[in-house]
Amino acid sequence: MRPFPAVLSAALLLLATPAAAQARAQTPAPAPAPAPAPAPATESTSTVNGILERTVADTFNGTETGDHRTEATVTIPGQEPITIPETLAGTLTGGSEVAVTQRPDGTVTRITGTAKAASEAGTHHLTIVPLHWTPAPAQPDTATLTQAATRVDDYFNQATGGAIRYTLDRITPWTSVTTTACDPTALETAARKAAGDTVKDRFHHLVIYFPATTACPWTGLGNVGRSAAGDSVVWLNGNHSPLVLGHELGHNHGLRHSNAYICWDGPTQVPLSDECTVEGYADPWDIMGNRIHGQLTAAHLDLLGVLPAGATREIIGDGDQAVLAPVGSGSGLRQLTYRAGSRTWFLEYRDGSGLDQRVSPAAGTGLAVRFSDSTLTGHDREHQLISFHPEEPVTALRPGEGWSALDGSFSVRAGNVTSAGLPVTVSRTTDSRPPAAFALTGPAAGQFVTTAKAQVTWTPVTDDTGVATVTVHVDGKPVTTVAGTATSAAVPVPDGSHTLTAVATDLYGNTTSTAPVTVTVDGTAPAGNPAPTAKITPGQLVSTTSVPVTVTWGLQDLSGVKSQRIAKRTQAAGAVTYTGLGAAVRSTSGAIRPGTAAAWELAVTDRIGHAGTVSGGWSTARVNSQNTRTGMSGSWSTVKSGSTLGGSEHRTTARNASVTFTTTARSIGLVGTRDRGGSDLDLYVDGKRFSTVSQYNGVTRNRQVYYTVTWPSTGTHTIRLVNRATSGRARMSVDGFATLS
Repeated sequence: MRPFPAVLSAALLLLATPAAAQARAQTPAPAPAPAPAPAPATESTSTVNGILERTVADTFNGTETGDHRTEATVTIPGQEPITIPETLAGTLTGGSEVAVTQRPDGTVTRITGTAKAASEAGTHHLTIVPLHWTPAPAQPDTATLTQAATRVDDYFNQATGGAIRYTLDRITPWTSVTTTACDPTALETAARKAAGDTVKDRFHHLVIYFPATTACPWTGLGNVGRSAAGDSVVWLNGNHSPLVLGHELGHNHGLRHSNAYICWDGPTQVPLSDECTVEGYADPWDIMGNRIHGQLTAAHLDLLGVLPAGATREIIGDGDQAVLAPVGSGSGLRQLTYRAGSRTWFLEYRDGSGLDQRVSPAAGTGLAVRFSDSTLTGHDREHQLISFHPEEPVTALRPGEGWSALDGSFSVRAGNVTSAGLPVTVSRTTDSRPPAAFALTGPAAGQFVTTAKAQVTWTPVTDDTGVATVTVHVDGKPVTTVAGTATSAAVPVPDGSHTLTAVATDLYGNTTSTAPVTVTVDGTAPAGNPAPTAKITPGQLVSTTSVPVTVTWGLQDLSGVKSQRIAKRTQAAGAVTYTGLGAAVRSTSGAIRPGTAAAWELAVTDRIGHAGTVSGGWSTARVNSQNTRTGMSGSWSTVKSGSTLGGSEHRTTARNASVTFTTTARSIGLVGTRDRGGSDLDLYVDGKRFSTVSQYNGVTRNRQVYYTVTWPSTGTHTIRLVNRATSGRARMSVDGFATLS
């Protein structure tokens, strides 16, 4: 844990609660949603594992703002602690093993772990270590510190029905330290050295006391949950009162503060309105407020894991009726909870008995109502107490009284007390108004989404009775539903162009939809359609070692191809070499050695970072050099020449002389000599006249592919060429046939 800064605004009431502050402030609205993000770019992150440590610093000075300072850090062996935003730490408890995701600049984007689940019931052990600067103080002495620990044990013993107890293992002698700055880490290091080997688990607490110093702008500091070492730590800045010690130990148990919610309707203070402020620690009952006399709230007993099964019940507010036993009674139904929008309400019965005897004359007896609000900035996991009679002030709703929330979320009535307890009825009010307008904030309109599970975000939704759900629709169909307090959801969206909307539904079924946003989802690398395929290239020369081919392909990608490289593969082992191509290129030239097979492969990336490969099928090249007269009719002669495929070619000048060639292939190249005497030929393919081809050329070319025929797939085909022999252009030559299969 790093040193706290020297300036810190805070608020808490140490002893008697003064009148509520008369300052009036609008309840802070949720932070505005971020502007729509640009098209996503690939971002690198790294994840490290460590132990979460959370602390709360309390000043106990009773102002309405800045009532405490919280800090969350993750301890990693051999590294500086990582500071974690409180909003990311969420409900995770100190001492949890967590994984922290960071950007390269150190910004923390995510923290994952397991929230606290274990009960705090059992005997907890205290080791108190007094530290001092020179000279050593005379007070507090061992007896005074022992008395404070005894008072705390007595309070928790009564408040939890004996479920949580404290025992003081020992108080070490005063230990001198040199640090004069407010450095909790240095103080903890010195205290652990003085305490020696202590047990490090959730039932052991290290209490560090030191003389009051203005260098530390707080009275008490405590871990929320366990420390990184495994136990829990409390720091006391010159205050050894049972309230401060017990309050910080409450933080060790994972408890947050219990405050008062002060509201106004114009000049009049009212139980609840749109004009409210939090008065820190001003719950007159709970030790997590400002009293060591009042009974712990049922909500805190539940969080401690000491409220038995059946002692709390969640209701839906549909005219629910229940009889609440006194919260300190130790048996029966002691809490009702009700969810409305971002708030969870907690209802309990205070009868003025037990620990409440010294509190009730001022706070009253009857129904105590608190809430937690996930959108209440700085207080989202704390409890806010409603004062039903602020003019007196009496906090509780008296037996026989009723109250309806101005926001229309619910109404509650306390009946007359019976021997069984306090009858309570909770109802929702009728609501025909839809949730307030809200908008999608991501993805932005026209944006390319890089994954098939898009993260859809929207502005917070509000409603007078509470938002039950938000459902994301894709092309008008509901796909993903989340809680009404959520502002994002992972939504499966297939590749292609799609329209997104979000629909908010309140507790009464009223709905509000966002304006539609159209996005394009591209979750894959470019696809080959078709894959790279070779065919014999016309106009090129064939040899006994090389058949010229043209490789063509198609690429499909929603965001567009950014780059591509191509490589030729053979059946011989060894690495291949890729050659870069322009993004728009869809063909290239190559060659295959006769009697061997080759295939071409593309390495491709699209404009939003997806990369992949596209592989074509194998093509085997062969050359038939027609060394013997096969399939020929009419008058033919054989002419020897070193410029031909097999050292000779067959020629004819006879009209209607022909050659027939049958093979199994996907592409066939007609090879012969082209010159000024070359004839026109009728080409028949599989028995049907296909085309007229010419062997005429102004310059003599031997071994030239003068025509090609290509099919989509390999099959058996017959080629027949018939000489049309005209005056001056009567010569037909057959040097051979090149094939691909």
